[in-house]
Amino acid sequence: MIEKQNHPILVAPMPTPFTKDDKVDLKAIESNSLKWINTDLSGFVMGTENGEETLLSPEEKIDIFKVVSNTLKNKKILIAGVDNPSISGTLNESEKYAELGADLIRIRIPRRRNTIDKYFKEVLKNAPKPVLIIHQMSPGGFDSSMTTEGADPDQIGRFCDNDNVFGYIASHLVRFEMMTRKYVGKSKQFWVPNAMLMPTMSLEGANGGCFMLGNIAPKICRNIIKLSLEKNFTEAKNLNDKLVNLDWNILSRGAAGIKYALDLLGFIGGNPRKPQNNLTEFDRKSISDAIENSGIKEVE
Repeated sequence: MIEKQNHPILVAPMPTPFTKDDKVDLKAIESNSLKWINTDLSGFVMGTENGEETLLSPEEKIDIFKVVSNTLKNKKILIAGVDNPSISGTLNESEKYAELGADLIRIRIPRRRNTIDKYFKEVLKNAPKPVLIIHQMSPGGFDSSMTTEGADPDQIGRFCDNDNVFGYIASHLVRFEMMTRKYVGKSKQFWVPNAMLMPTMSLEGANGGCFMLGNIAPKICRNIIKLSLEKNFTEAKNLNDKLVNLDWNILSRGAAGIKYALDLLGFIGGNPRKPQNNLTEFDRKSISDAIENSGIKEVE
């Protein structure tokens, strides 16, 4: 499936709709997936911050993955998100997702710095599918930048040199990631983590993306990355400027913001899972105005 994708690759962390009684809405997930099949989006990461992963049980995550895998039918890249500091736990989860059709296993760098080398030595040797490493040490802060590195740039480069590593999703720390890019081989994927950073990080060697706005504006986002790779930075920057306000107003409101934006564009988003707060009327108007001002009328 990965080989069939046009480049640049843009994947998105899929949000999780819930029913009125706060259960995972598998029918809504199927409906949304069917719509995304016909867009420019390359694929999805399941088990993410945008998908409210910390509020889902392991069984719910598996059920969601099954529905998306069966719906996409190998038409999009399907990536399983794993965040487990245990070597055996990571491999066990990865095996389950591989059996369900995962193309890649996205693994967060463990928080305990003194375990990182041992962890990746075992995991990368035994992972059942190619690995996508993500530098996201502080999930949970949609609107705040990370302040700590999960590993040193040369460490990340060594991990990415492994034959079983497909690529790397960078953090928002552009200065840190500029150094990291020097250690990551050019044959590997090096993905932008946020739509605002597309021209900036493409200038430094990013060649794809994984971020929230991919759910909403995949066509224009892929075009911005493509233009950047073709060295058309002025045109890419002009297009990206139109999305900055949209990205800010949605992402700063977390899962609730992403879901409401999808509701406005004909998908099923709904409210975040309890006890997370719903949007205020001011929040809703801010997102609605941002979508209108961006010129985006549908997900394509």
